[in-house]
Amino acid sequence: MALSDYLGQSLLGVLIFTGVGLGLTGDTPPTVVPVVAVGIFAVQLELSRRWLARYRYGPAEWVLRAVTNGERPRMRR
Repeated sequence: MALSDYLGQSLLGVLIFTGVGLGLTGDTPPTVVPVVAVGIFAVQLELSRRWLARYRYGPAEWVLRAVTNGERPRMRR
């Protein structure tokens, strides 16, 4: 789940702070940025917990494993 979480954090950071998304880079006080990061992390912890209760791998890990091994791994627990 680490790769999926890393990609999710990166995507959310891009969408929140760069011109691709909300463009809040110049408008956000430096003290708010860690609060946003911790908030994203907290939400991801809960989503990851729920995901891993049902599935063996995160979505990105499943794709990587399928490509590397050349077969579809079992997703469900």
